[in-house]
Amino acid sequence: MLGLDDPETFISYYAYAEAVTRNRLSLIARPLNPRVQNLQTVVSSLSRSWGLATRVHGRVLDATYVQFLFQSEIDLLSIQRREPWVFNNWFVAMQRWEDIPDIDFLTTIDLWVQFRGIPLPYVSNMTVRLIAEVLGEFVETKFNETTSTQLSFIRVRIRVNAPESERIGHFRDGLNDEFHRSDMNSQSQNSDLSFPAPISQYPRAVTPPPRVNRPSLNTGELEAACPHFQSSSFQNVRHLDRPIP
Repeated sequence: MLGLDDPETFISYYAYAEAVTRNRLSLIARPLNPRVQNLQTVVSSLSRSWGLATRVHGRVLDATYVQFLFQSEIDLLSIQRREPWVFNNWFVAMQRWEDIPDIDFLTTIDLWVQFRGIPLPYVSNMTVRLIAEVLGEFVETKFNETTSTQLSFIRVRIRVNAPESERIGHFRDGLNDEFHRSDMNSQSQNSDLSFPAPISQYPRAVTPPPRVNRPSLNTGELEAACPHFQSSSFQNVRHLDRPIP
């Protein structure tokens, strides 16, 4: 593995041209949840589901990416037209190989969605595009104002950001905590048993500490505070557990 302090290695133009030629007909894929999407299984399963097991060579590049090398441009384009692809209930982001990829390489997914219920006076290419841009980046649509023969729904291709699996995990944990707090608040009542016993940070075999009893009534403090009460004499106050100021 070369580091910053190692001497530079010169790669000839012929080696670069050979690499471009070999990788030109390939797709780079990024499973969005590697914890449940084994990369080796992704490589073997997707090529079989495409019906191209004998015409596609898949390989794992590192702990994040896999590559599919095709023998023909037609096969590669047919897979791209049928995106997005799902494995084990999670999306697999795919993009055609680039020798100098942009910073946003493999950070988006193209989704086909259906628009329904657009009022007839507003059905137009401009309306479809405006609605699509609210959801994501508009890519293309199958709707054409002059040639389309049905308007029950309109198919639109939208490009959206591909979420990170770690970010999804943090979001779900936070959402579960919020639901737990909301459930506790909805069950709260005016009693000492309103809230469950605190969860101990020690093993379950260790019982939580006992609750502290409510302090007894201090008549001396009540007598000193007697002038601040609304009514009558101190004798009436003695019979109150919690005087009302």
